[in-house]
Amino acid sequence: MKLHASHHRPLSQSLPDEPGASARAIRRVVKIGCAVNALLMALKLTAGYLGHSDALVADGFHSLNDVAADLIMLVFIGISYRAADARFAYGYGKFETFSSFLMSTLLIVISVMIGAEAVESIVGYARGETLPQPDIWTFVVVLFCMACKEGLFRFYSHAGRKADSKALVANAWHHRSDALASVATLVGVTFSHFFGPAFRILDPVASLVIAVFIFIPALRLFRPAFAELMERSLPARDVENARGIVAAVDGVRKVTYLRTRRNGHHLIFDVGIGVDRGLTVEQGSEIAAAIERALTAAYCPHVMVSVTTSPA
Repeated sequence: MKLHASHHRPLSQSLPDEPGASARAIRRVVKIGCAVNALLMALKLTAGYLGHSDALVADGFHSLNDVAADLIMLVFIGISYRAADARFAYGYGKFETFSSFLMSTLLIVISVMIGAEAVESIVGYARGETLPQPDIWTFVVVLFCMACKEGLFRFYSHAGRKADSKALVANAWHHRSDALASVATLVGVTFSHFFGPAFRILDPVASLVIAVFIFIPALRLFRPAFAELMERSLPARDVENARGIVAAVDGVRKVTYLRTRRNGHHLIFDVGIGVDRGLTVEQGSEIAAAIERALTAAYCPHVMVSVTTSPA
Protein backbone atom coordinates (compact mmCIF):
# COMPACT_ATOMS: atom_id res chain seq x y z
CA MET A 1 0.00 0.00 0.00
CA LYS A 2 1.27 3.44 -0.91
CA LEU A 3 1.55 5.92 1.92
CA HIS A 4 1.46 9.63 1.23
CA ALA A 5 2.25 12.45 3.63
CA SER A 6 2.42 16.00 2.38
CA HIS A 7 4.00 18.73 4.46
CA HIS A 8 3.89 22.26 3.05
CA ARG A 9 5.15 24.82 5.50
CA PRO A 10 5.45 28.23 3.91
CA LEU A 11 7.38 30.96 5.65
CA SER A 12 4.15 32.62 6.68
CA GLN A 13 3.23 29.61 8.82
CA SER A 14 6.65 28.84 10.30
CA LEU A 15 7.42 32.44 11.22
CA PRO A 16 4.13 34.31 11.43
CA ASP A 17 5.49 37.76 12.09
CA GLU A 18 8.54 37.74 9.84
CA PRO A 19 7.01 37.96 6.34
CA GLY A 20 4.97 41.08 7.00
CA ALA A 21 7.87 42.71 8.83
CA SER A 22 10.29 41.80 6.02
CA ALA A 23 7.94 43.11 3.35
CA ARG A 24 7.48 46.39 5.24
CA ALA A 25 11.24 46.75 5.70
CA ILE A 26 11.89 46.11 2.00
CA ARG A 27 9.19 48.54 0.93
CA ARG A 28 10.63 51.21 3.24
CA VAL A 29 14.09 50.75 1.70
CA VAL A 30 12.72 50.84 -1.85
CA LYS A 31 10.67 53.98 -1.15
CA ILE A 32 13.82 55.77 0.02
CA GLY A 33 15.74 54.51 -2.99
CA CYS A 34 12.95 55.54 -5.35
CA ALA A 35 12.96 59.09 -3.96
CA VAL A 36 16.74 59.38 -4.30
CA ASN A 37 16.67 57.94 -7.82
CA ALA A 38 13.94 60.38 -8.86
CA LEU A 39 16.07 63.26 -7.58
CA LEU A 40 19.17 61.97 -9.40
CA MET A 41 17.17 61.41 -12.58
CA ALA A 42 15.93 65.00 -12.63
CA LEU A 43 19.39 66.33 -11.78
CA LYS A 44 21.21 64.28 -14.44
CA LEU A 45 18.73 64.94 -17.23
CA THR A 46 18.60 68.67 -16.51
CA ALA A 47 22.37 69.01 -16.15
CA GLY A 48 23.00 66.78 -19.14
CA TYR A 49 20.68 68.62 -21.52
CA LEU A 50 21.62 72.12 -20.37
CA GLY A 51 25.29 71.23 -19.98
CA HIS A 52 25.63 69.49 -23.38
CA SER A 53 26.74 66.10 -22.08
CA ASP A 54 25.49 62.94 -23.82
CA ALA A 55 27.07 60.81 -21.11
CA LEU A 56 25.20 62.59 -18.34
CA VAL A 57 21.93 62.38 -20.29
CA ALA A 58 22.54 58.63 -20.66
CA ASP A 59 23.05 58.44 -16.90
CA GLY A 60 19.78 60.33 -16.48
CA PHE A 61 17.86 57.80 -18.55
CA HIS A 62 19.52 55.09 -16.51
CA SER A 63 18.14 56.71 -13.38
CA LEU A 64 14.73 56.89 -15.03
CA ASN A 65 14.96 53.14 -15.40
CA ASP A 66 15.97 52.93 -11.73
CA VAL A 67 12.80 54.75 -10.73
CA ALA A 68 10.71 52.36 -12.84
CA ALA A 69 12.50 49.39 -11.27
CA ASP A 70 11.83 50.70 -7.77
CA LEU A 71 8.14 51.18 -8.58
CA ILE A 72 7.98 47.60 -9.86
CA MET A 73 9.53 46.36 -6.62
CA LEU A 74 7.08 48.38 -4.53
CA VAL A 75 4.20 46.67 -6.31
CA PHE A 76 5.50 43.10 -6.37
CA ILE A 77 7.48 42.77 -3.13
CA GLY A 78 4.38 43.16 -0.99
CA ILE A 79 2.60 40.52 -3.06
CA SER A 80 5.51 38.05 -2.89
CA TYR A 81 5.30 37.79 0.92
CA ARG A 82 1.61 36.88 1.01
CA ALA A 83 0.73 33.57 2.64
CA ALA A 84 -0.12 30.56 0.51
CA ASP A 85 -3.82 30.23 -0.25
CA ALA A 86 -6.22 28.24 -2.43
CA ARG A 87 -5.18 30.13 -5.58
CA PHE A 88 -1.42 29.87 -5.00
CA ALA A 89 -0.76 26.77 -2.90
CA TYR A 90 3.00 27.35 -2.98
CA GLY A 91 2.74 31.00 -2.05
CA TYR A 92 3.40 34.19 -4.00
CA GLY A 93 7.20 34.07 -4.06
CA LYS A 94 7.37 34.01 -7.85
CA PHE A 95 6.12 37.61 -7.90
CA GLU A 96 9.51 38.69 -6.53
CA THR A 97 11.21 36.66 -9.27
CA PHE A 98 8.92 38.24 -11.83
CA SER A 99 9.87 41.71 -10.59
CA SER A 100 13.55 40.82 -11.03
CA PHE A 101 12.75 39.57 -14.54
CA LEU A 102 11.00 42.84 -15.42
CA MET A 103 13.82 44.94 -13.97
CA SER A 104 16.46 43.08 -15.97
CA THR A 105 14.42 43.34 -19.16
CA LEU A 106 14.01 47.10 -18.71
CA LEU A 107 17.74 47.45 -18.10
CA ILE A 108 18.58 45.53 -21.28
CA VAL A 109 16.24 47.71 -23.34
CA ILE A 110 17.59 50.96 -21.91
CA SER A 111 21.20 49.85 -22.44
CA VAL A 112 20.51 49.18 -26.13
CA MET A 113 18.89 52.61 -26.49
CA ILE A 114 21.84 54.38 -24.84
CA GLY A 115 24.33 52.39 -26.90
CA ALA A 116 22.53 53.26 -30.14
CA GLU A 117 22.60 56.98 -29.31
CA ALA A 118 26.29 56.82 -28.43
CA VAL A 119 27.16 55.07 -31.69
CA GLU A 120 25.19 57.70 -33.60
CA SER A 121 27.21 60.50 -31.99
CA ILE A 122 30.50 58.69 -32.59
CA VAL A 123 29.64 58.15 -36.26
CA GLY A 124 28.71 61.84 -36.56
CA TYR A 125 32.07 62.85 -35.06
CA ALA A 126 33.88 60.56 -37.50
CA ARG A 127 32.10 62.35 -40.36
CA GLY A 128 33.41 65.70 -39.20
CA GLU A 129 30.61 66.95 -36.95
CA THR A 130 31.69 69.15 -34.01
CA LEU A 131 30.37 67.85 -30.70
CA PRO A 132 29.28 70.40 -28.05
CA GLN A 133 31.46 71.11 -25.01
CA PRO A 134 30.01 69.94 -21.66
CA ASP A 135 29.76 72.68 -19.03
CA ILE A 136 31.95 72.61 -15.93
CA TRP A 137 29.08 72.05 -13.51
CA THR A 138 28.27 68.73 -15.18
CA PHE A 139 31.52 67.54 -13.58
CA VAL A 140 30.21 68.44 -10.11
CA VAL A 141 26.87 66.74 -10.78
CA VAL A 142 28.62 63.51 -11.76
CA LEU A 143 30.64 63.44 -8.54
CA PHE A 144 27.55 64.07 -6.43
CA CYS A 145 25.59 61.31 -8.21
CA MET A 146 28.44 58.82 -7.78
CA ALA A 147 28.47 59.44 -4.04
CA CYS A 148 24.68 59.00 -3.83
CA LYS A 149 24.76 55.75 -5.79
CA GLU A 150 27.50 54.25 -3.66
CA GLY A 151 25.47 55.18 -0.59
CA LEU A 152 22.40 53.46 -2.04
CA PHE A 153 24.46 50.34 -2.77
CA ARG A 154 25.51 50.03 0.86
CA PHE A 155 22.00 50.83 2.10
CA TYR A 156 20.27 48.29 -0.18
CA SER A 157 22.91 45.60 0.32
CA HIS A 158 22.64 45.72 4.11
CA ALA A 159 18.84 45.76 4.03
CA GLY A 160 18.70 42.95 1.43
CA ARG A 161 20.88 40.62 3.47
CA LYS A 162 18.90 41.40 6.61
CA ALA A 163 15.55 40.70 4.91
CA ASP A 164 16.93 37.81 2.81
CA SER A 165 15.60 39.40 -0.39
CA LYS A 166 17.53 38.53 -3.54
CA ALA A 167 15.65 41.20 -5.49
CA LEU A 168 16.83 43.86 -3.02
CA VAL A 169 20.42 42.59 -3.10
CA ALA A 170 20.28 42.53 -6.91
CA ASN A 171 19.08 46.10 -6.88
CA ALA A 172 21.97 46.99 -4.55
CA TRP A 173 24.47 45.75 -7.14
CA HIS A 174 22.53 47.70 -9.71
CA HIS A 175 23.33 50.85 -7.70
CA ARG A 176 26.99 49.82 -7.49
CA SER A 177 27.11 49.35 -11.27
CA ASP A 178 25.61 52.84 -11.60
CA ALA A 179 28.40 54.28 -9.46
CA LEU A 180 31.04 52.47 -11.53
CA ALA A 181 29.40 53.53 -14.79
CA SER A 182 29.56 57.12 -13.60
CA VAL A 183 33.36 56.82 -13.63
CA ALA A 184 33.09 56.62 -17.42
CA THR A 185 30.80 59.64 -17.35
CA LEU A 186 33.30 61.51 -15.20
CA VAL A 187 36.15 60.76 -17.61
CA GLY A 188 34.06 61.72 -20.63
CA VAL A 189 32.86 65.00 -19.13
CA THR A 190 36.30 65.94 -17.79
CA PHE A 191 38.24 65.40 -21.02
CA SER A 192 35.48 66.85 -23.19
CA HIS A 193 35.43 70.05 -21.14
CA PHE A 194 39.09 70.63 -20.35
CA PHE A 195 41.02 69.29 -23.36
CA GLY A 196 39.31 70.80 -26.37
CA PRO A 197 37.21 69.63 -29.35
CA ALA A 198 39.52 66.72 -30.18
CA PHE A 199 38.59 65.01 -26.91
CA ARG A 200 34.84 65.61 -27.04
CA ILE A 201 34.43 62.21 -28.65
CA LEU A 202 35.05 60.80 -25.15
CA ASP A 203 31.61 61.98 -24.03
CA PRO A 204 29.63 59.69 -26.37
CA VAL A 205 32.29 57.00 -25.84
CA ALA A 206 31.51 57.24 -22.13
CA SER A 207 27.82 56.81 -23.01
CA LEU A 208 28.70 53.61 -24.83
CA VAL A 209 30.67 52.36 -21.84
CA ILE A 210 27.69 53.15 -19.60
CA ALA A 211 25.48 51.09 -21.90
CA VAL A 212 27.81 48.12 -21.42
CA PHE A 213 27.83 48.64 -17.65
CA ILE A 214 24.05 48.56 -17.70
CA PHE A 215 23.76 45.57 -20.05
CA ILE A 216 26.13 43.14 -18.29
CA PRO A 217 24.53 43.19 -14.80
CA ALA A 218 21.09 43.22 -16.44
CA LEU A 219 21.94 40.02 -18.26
CA ARG A 220 23.27 38.49 -15.04
CA LEU A 221 20.00 39.37 -13.30
CA PHE A 222 17.89 38.19 -16.24
CA ARG A 223 19.35 34.67 -16.45
CA PRO A 224 18.58 33.42 -12.89
CA ALA A 225 15.18 35.12 -12.89
CA PHE A 226 14.30 33.44 -16.18
CA ALA A 227 15.64 30.09 -14.92
CA GLU A 228 13.50 30.32 -11.78
CA LEU A 229 10.39 31.19 -13.75
CA MET A 230 11.10 28.08 -15.84
CA GLU A 231 11.29 25.97 -12.63
CA ARG A 232 15.00 25.21 -12.83
CA SER A 233 16.34 22.87 -10.13
CA LEU A 234 18.57 24.08 -7.32
CA PRO A 235 22.35 23.82 -7.89
CA ALA A 236 23.67 20.25 -8.02
CA ARG A 237 25.55 20.60 -4.72
CA ASP A 238 22.36 21.61 -2.92
CA VAL A 239 20.43 18.73 -4.50
CA GLU A 240 23.08 16.22 -3.42
CA ASN A 241 23.24 17.72 0.05
CA ALA A 242 19.45 17.48 0.41
CA ARG A 243 19.50 13.91 -0.87
CA GLY A 244 22.06 12.99 1.78
CA ILE A 245 19.95 14.64 4.50
CA VAL A 246 16.86 12.68 3.43
CA ALA A 247 18.76 9.38 3.17
CA ALA A 248 20.13 9.82 6.72
CA VAL A 249 16.66 10.02 8.31
CA ASP A 250 15.71 6.91 10.31
CA GLY A 251 13.27 4.69 8.42
CA VAL A 252 14.31 5.81 4.94
CA ARG A 253 15.47 2.81 2.90
CA LYS A 254 16.01 4.66 -0.37
CA VAL A 255 15.38 8.03 -1.98
CA THR A 256 13.26 7.27 -5.06
CA TYR A 257 13.24 10.87 -6.30
CA LEU A 258 14.13 14.38 -5.19
CA ARG A 259 12.81 17.34 -7.13
CA THR A 260 13.85 20.86 -6.14
CA ARG A 261 13.05 24.38 -7.21
CA ARG A 262 12.98 27.91 -5.93
CA ASN A 263 9.85 29.98 -5.45
CA GLY A 264 10.97 33.51 -4.61
CA HIS A 265 12.24 33.38 -1.03
CA HIS A 266 11.17 29.71 -0.61
CA LEU A 267 13.04 26.52 -1.45
CA ILE A 268 10.68 23.70 -2.45
CA PHE A 269 11.55 20.01 -2.05
CA ASP A 270 9.40 17.22 -3.50
CA VAL A 271 10.73 13.97 -2.06
CA GLY A 272 9.89 10.33 -2.74
CA ILE A 273 11.25 7.68 -0.36
CA GLY A 274 11.10 3.91 0.05
CA VAL A 275 10.33 2.51 3.50
CA ASP A 276 9.94 -0.93 5.07
CA ARG A 277 6.84 -2.89 4.09
CA GLY A 278 4.14 -3.16 6.72
CA LEU A 279 4.52 0.37 8.10
CA THR A 280 1.33 2.06 9.16
CA VAL A 281 0.16 5.36 7.76
CA GLU A 282 1.04 6.99 11.06
CA GLN A 283 4.61 5.62 10.95
CA GLY A 284 5.04 6.77 7.37
CA SER A 285 3.79 10.21 8.34
CA GLU A 286 6.30 10.36 11.19
CA ILE A 287 9.15 9.61 8.79
CA ALA A 288 7.87 12.31 6.41
CA ALA A 289 7.72 14.79 9.29
CA ALA A 290 11.30 13.88 10.29
CA ILE A 291 12.45 14.58 6.72
CA GLU A 292 10.69 17.93 6.80
CA ARG A 293 12.38 18.86 10.08
CA ALA A 294 15.80 17.80 8.75
CA LEU A 295 15.49 19.81 5.54
CA THR A 296 14.06 22.79 7.40
CA ALA A 297 16.99 22.70 9.84
CA ALA A 298 19.45 22.70 6.94
CA TYR A 299 17.73 25.39 4.84
CA CYS A 300 15.66 27.22 7.48
CA PRO A 301 13.44 29.14 7.38
CA HIS A 302 12.41 29.32 3.73
CA VAL A 303 11.45 25.68 3.10
CA MET A 304 8.40 23.88 1.73
CA VAL A 305 8.53 20.06 1.78
CA SER A 306 6.31 17.40 0.24
CA VAL A 307 7.12 13.75 0.97
CA THR A 308 5.68 10.61 -0.64
CA THR A 309 6.40 7.24 1.02
CA SER A 310 6.01 3.78 -0.53
CA PRO A 311 7.30 0.25 0.29
CA ALA A 312 10.93 -0.26 -0.72
